[in-house]
Amino acid sequence: MKKIVVGLVVGMLVAVGNVGNHVSALAAQTDVTGVITERQVAVAGALVTVVCGGATQRDITDGSGSYLVAFQTAQCPFGSTVKVTAQKDGKSGVASDTVRGVTTKLNLAIVNVSIPEYGMIGTLLAGVAGFGFIAYQRRRHKQELQF
Repeated sequence: MKKIVVGLVVGMLVAVGNVGNHVSALAAQTDVTGVITERQVAVAGALVTVVCGGATQRDITDGSGSYLVAFQTAQCPFGSTVKVTAQKDGKSGVASDTVRGVTTKLNLAIVNVSIPEYGMIGTLLAGVAGFGFIAYQRRRHKQELQF
C-alpha cells in the first residue's frame, strides 16, 4: 500500500512539474497582433514588418487583415517599444506602442500619400523673386540718378 501511495504522490509531483514547465514556456514569448485597414476596410495580403528590441519579424495579413508575430521575451521584453510597418500596392502605414503584456495589439491604417515635387516649385519661386529684386533695384537706381 505504501508503494502505491508513494507512486501516486510522485506521479502528481511530476504532473504538477510538467504543467509549470508548460506555463513558463508559454509566457516566454511576446505576441504582437493587429488588423491592417484602408478606409476602414481590412487589407488582405499586406506585408507587415514588426521591429522590437532590435529583432524583426514579418507576416502577411490574412483575409480579415490580421497579422500575428511572436518574439522571444528576451528579444522583446515588457516596456520595449514595438514598431509596426505595413505595405501594399505602394501604400504604407506605421504605428508604434509599448509592450505592456504577453500580447500587444497594434492596429494601423495604410494610406497613399503623394508628395508633390517641391524642387520645381521652389526653383520657379526663386526665379520670380530674383527677377522682382533686380527690377526693384533698377527702378531704385533710376530714381537716385534723377535727383
